[in-house]
Amino acid sequence: KNEKDNGVAEGPKPENPTKQGPDRLDGNTKLWLGKDYSNFIFKDWTNLDKPFEDNIDRTKIPRIPWRDLSAAVHGRAARDVARHFIQRWNYAKVKKIKYKDDFYPYLLPKSHSTADSLPFTVPGSNKARVQVLRSAHTWSAGTCENSILNTYIHTIKNSEHYIYIENQFFISCTEGTAVKNGIGKAIVDRILRAHREQKKFRVFVVIPLLPGFEGDISSGGGNAIQAILHYTYSTMCRGQNSILSKLSEVEDRWTEYISFCGLRKHSQLRESLVTELIYVHSKTLIADDRCYIIGSANINDRSMLGDRDSELAVFVEDEERVPSVMGGQEYEAGPLTLALRKECFSLLVGASSDPSINIDDPISDDFFFLVWNETAKMNTIIYDKVFRCLPCNSVHSMLQLKEYSCQERLCNTNPEQAVEELKGVRGLLVHFPLKFLCEENLQPPMNTKEGLAPSELWT
Repeated sequence: KNEKDNGVAEGPKPENPTKQGPDRLDGNTKLWLGKDYSNFIFKDWTNLDKPFEDNIDRTKIPRIPWRDLSAAVHGRAARDVARHFIQRWNYAKVKKIKYKDDFYPYLLPKSHSTADSLPFTVPGSNKARVQVLRSAHTWSAGTCENSILNTYIHTIKNSEHYIYIENQFFISCTEGTAVKNGIGKAIVDRILRAHREQKKFRVFVVIPLLPGFEGDISSGGGNAIQAILHYTYSTMCRGQNSILSKLSEVEDRWTEYISFCGLRKHSQLRESLVTELIYVHSKTLIADDRCYIIGSANINDRSMLGDRDSELAVFVEDEERVPSVMGGQEYEAGPLTLALRKECFSLLVGASSDPSINIDDPISDDFFFLVWNETAKMNTIIYDKVFRCLPCNSVHSMLQLKEYSCQERLCNTNPEQAVEELKGVRGLLVHFPLKFLCEENLQPPMNTKEGLAPSELWT
């Protein structure tokens, strides 16, 4: 490859950084060019045909960090991904008039007779059993399939020690609701089984603190944000069919089994202290340090049922074993899954910057209560004290929200003390505020466009 063929798209070149001071934020000498610097809850993207024009004032508005997880596969699994693309391409060519022109060719899969003999060309890769999963239907691939949902439920039901869920959405059901995917019910059944058998079992759920729609949360967030919050809270804790309601058998001990968290970060923007939620865009489930699912499917009906959005994922099950620990006992973990889980936990609880934090045993009382939950609790307390963050547990109604939003923030009244308080933040983890606007009906009013939209749009 010559120097010009470096895979970098042509575009405006950054100015010489030596000509600009460290506080200079205009021009192209910045890490996030143009609309890459975004805060879509403050203001959604506009004028997307002008990508290098700023969408928000980066001197005043903090960007929303973005978190995602992805996987790379090789060999026969990669061939299956390619065949999925070929199937969807050819189906679109048959069904869509604009693609019937010969300019768009049919795709043919290559022979797979030599796939097994391909050399392993990626240093440090591990061998594992990989199954490609899909949500597909007659509109997208000509074949009806919801293998992503089936694998989620199968993995949850057959997990022995823990499940870790990191997802952009958490909209499911236990029974008797308009939402049909059974992931929530599988979680409830698995926790109740652990309770009856008196065995440790942990469920870690990490989702965004707010949905990714434009809206001012200090005034309620708007109908779109509230609609997603309604279905999210209905899944977790509100109503007779929520997960926590179905766990009434364990009473207040549900905190021994399941934890709902989000992610938050803080920094300094010019002279001001700022904070923002981290937008979790991942679609991942990890179980027992031995298998995981990564793909494009959210936990909602749109992604899981198969007859709506078209999705792709991979189920990875380790074949090899490495020594580890689980519940205080020696344990044989899968190297790929163990590394993925530790990478996630290390970042979230701050072990990446503090090696004294032990994340080896994900289900031990010391980790679950004194590291995971205590980190989330202390971070939440600090952020609320310094920034009076929203959403939060102390705001139950719109009236309280209005009063809460008008109060002074420590970051403005005493920046020096605020800086000292923020030194106690560890990692990114905060508790998801289960009581936020719990006295309000968050379903959009029927006289709004969001209220007129079918529930399938939100679920």
